[in-house]
Amino acid sequence: MINLVQITDSHLGLNDGDTLLSMNPDDSLLHVLNLVKQQQPNIDLLLATGDIVNRHVVHFSQRCVDLVSKHLPVPMAWLPGNHDNVTMMQAIIQESTNQVIVKASWAIILLDSHVVGEIHGNFSDLVLNYLEDALDQHQDKHILISFHHQPVPIGSQWMDRYIIQNAHEFWQAIDSHKNIKGILWGHVHQEFDEYYKGVQLLSTPSTCIQFTPNNDEFAVEDTMPGYRWLELYDGGDLKTGVERVTYRDYGIDFVSNGY
Repeated sequence: MINLVQITDSHLGLNDGDTLLSMNPDDSLLHVLNLVKQQQPNIDLLLATGDIVNRHVVHFSQRCVDLVSKHLPVPMAWLPGNHDNVTMMQAIIQESTNQVIVKASWAIILLDSHVVGEIHGNFSDLVLNYLEDALDQHQDKHILISFHHQPVPIGSQWMDRYIIQNAHEFWQAIDSHKNIKGILWGHVHQEFDEYYKGVQLLSTPSTCIQFTPNNDEFAVEDTMPGYRWLELYDGGDLKTGVERVTYRDYGIDFVSNGY
């Protein structure tokens, strides 16, 4: 069995103490990391799925990597979100933002859905070709695919404007591959767990603010930050759940219309 933990959308500022909607994202990230440490003693891979920082400046991208690795010294992989800078991220992590991580009977395919200067996602022809090649090369493995943006509508009109714009091409690329077990993303700051064409579709709460589900306009709620755990079994079964920190008052600005 492979134990995977996903954290996402940390939105760290330039310095500890910088806030997002009056919330200190350093504090909430540390609370989540401490919860992971308590609950997940044997992590095979920690996956951070984008919006690591709130503004793409290299030294606070490094600050986030250092903060996470200090508290959880485990194998890690990083994906860029719309708030991240791909070039800076690659310089820090020394890895491609498109990669395949093979563990036992599983291949975990990581894809870059980031579009420079945009909030929405898109897969370039290069990324789609990479995906198709990876699927062809790992037909003997169970597949988990991960990226930042949602590939399906989640029921929030404002957030679904920022979906992967060419998601239909993604679905066409994977449609004939029956060994795909799950698709995992961040971006939406909320939990999502549904099935489409037999594939489990999963999103995960942010480690900072949480967006109100099924809302037509931007809104945040007082649901606590959290993470997702996944257990990947040799036979292809995937078990997963979301854990959240104990309720505390983060002083969030609930009346803001965006950030």
